[in-house]
This record gives sequence, structure tokens and C-alpha cells, in this order.
Amino acid sequence: MKKWLEYSENLLKLGENVGGVLSLMELSSVFNESSKISLHGIINKFIEAGILKRYSREIYTLANFDYLVLSAKIRQDSYISLGSALAMHRLIGTESPFQIFCITQTKAAEYKGAPNISYYKLAKGFCFGFKPNEKGVLIAEPEKAVIDTLYFYLRGKYFYFNIFSDINYSLLDKDIFFAHLKHYNNPKFKTFAERCFYEKF
Repeated sequence: MKKWLEYSENLLKLGENVGGVLSLMELSSVFNESSKISLHGIINKFIEAGILKRYSREIYTLANFDYLVLSAKIRQDSYISLGSALAMHRLIGTESPFQIFCITQTKAAEYKGAPNISYYKLAKGFCFGFKPNEKGVLIAEPEKAVIDTLYFYLRGKYFYFNIFSDINYSLLDKDIFFAHLKHYNNPKFKTFAERCFYEKF
């Protein structure tokens, strides 16, 4: 009994420091257990008790976990962008808190659960223009979030908002927007992005 109380205290303490999202490796450290069989046995007991939930392979959550931290822990090379970042920067209306959109350099993927997390692949040379928030999660700058959105729009991605009328382009920094746009060599895309930007002024 004493051991389980210690486990619980250590688990909740670490959870506070990592946004309520824990990897299998972190749980191994919390429970001081290197045996995978024993470790999963302990984890399953906490799942049965309703303290832990398994979100995906080797990723677990506590109650009231941070959705953005979850997306970053699943894909450490990702950053928040598209509709999620646009809503954070108040460039569009409220985005659903149960859907997180991310950009990654690796394979595109969809994770279904609470929340749903979508990862869209971009070439390494286009993965820039983001900053960490207070918890270390990378968030696209307003200008990069718009450019990412326009880029995927031209590649056929559907958005629930209208990219021409629903994005508040007037909030963007012109110098930053066009400095980011210089990284793209596709003349069709650059012309399209410039037109979207200037039609709002």
C-alpha cells in the first residue's frame, strides 16, 4: 500500500511538470521499473483506477492534461500551425479545442482520440517561423501559420474556414510575412500568397 501511495505521489508530481502527458520512459522512471512486463502491469493498474489513460503507443495522459504538450510529445519535431495557430493568434474565430493541427518534417499522420491530432508533412527547408510557448511547445508565428495554411490550401487541403474572407490579414507584420515567403521558390504559390495578403489592404 505504501508503495502505491509513493507511486501515485511521484506520478502526479511529475505530471504537473510535464503538462499531464507522460511517455513510457518517464513512467519507467517514476515507478523505478526497468522490466517492461512489470512496468505495464503497474501502468494497467493506474489505467484501471482511472488515473492514467493511454493515448497512443507509449504515450499516457493524466486528467486535465495539456493538448498542445501532447501533440509535441508524440512528434518532437512538430510545431502547431494551420487553424490551431491561427485561432491562438486571433487571426480566425475559435478553433475546436478537440482538434490540433501540426506541421512535421516526418511522416504525415492522424491520431484519433481526445483530442484528434493531425500532422501534415512539410520539407525541412519550410519548417521554420515558430517559437516555444511557456511550456516549450513550438507554435507557428502568425505570418508562418498563414503561409502554411495557404500552402496546404493550394495542395488541396480543405479548411472549415474561408482563407479569403475569414483570416484577418491586417494583423500580420508585412516584413515578416514576405521574409518568410522568400523561402519558397514556387512562383505560383508566391503569387497566390501575395494576392491573398494584398487583397486585405
